Amino acid sequence: MQYKEEYEEDGINGLGIGIVDTESEDFKLLQKAIIEEAKKQSPERIRANNLLSLKFQMQSYVEKRDNTELREAGFFLQELIRAVGVSQKVFAKYIDYKPSNLSALLKGRRKISIDLALKLGKTFNINPSLWINIQSKNELRKIQMQDMKKYEAYHLDALLSVEA
Repeated sequence: MQYKEEYEEDGINGLGIGIVDTESEDFKLLQKAIIEEAKKQSPERIRANNLLSLKFQMQSYVEKRDNTELREAGFFLQELIRAVGVSQKVFAKYIDYKPSNLSALLKGRRKISIDLALKLGKTFNINPSLWINIQSKNELRKIQMQDMKKYEAYHLDALLSVEA
């Protein structure tokens, strides 16, 4: 019997560990049934599920505390564009954005403005603040990884010892 251990924050039993026998006949039958049901979904339903999955991935990324890998907002946007099946050129035109600016955004060389966050929020039904939170988290993490020593002097005791 082969078990695959999956570690979750609380686990399926509250112990932090979920154990699944991926080689059992029951698991294989369930997996087959899920695949067969998935094949019956309409293209619209598949797209809706993919968009919802990406939304959850974005929320999970923001909530995750110990990110070692940075994911730019552009990464998620590129996946959303792919999920709806439009070209980057069509999408850029739709949001009234230059294709070169969209390309820079998707590559992490351009930031998401409030205006763009609102457009993306309406287009994909994703709270605009989530886009800004992803961007802010990444900017803060980059500074923490590069240059935290220059901020070590800032703490409450140091402030209280400053004379007017």
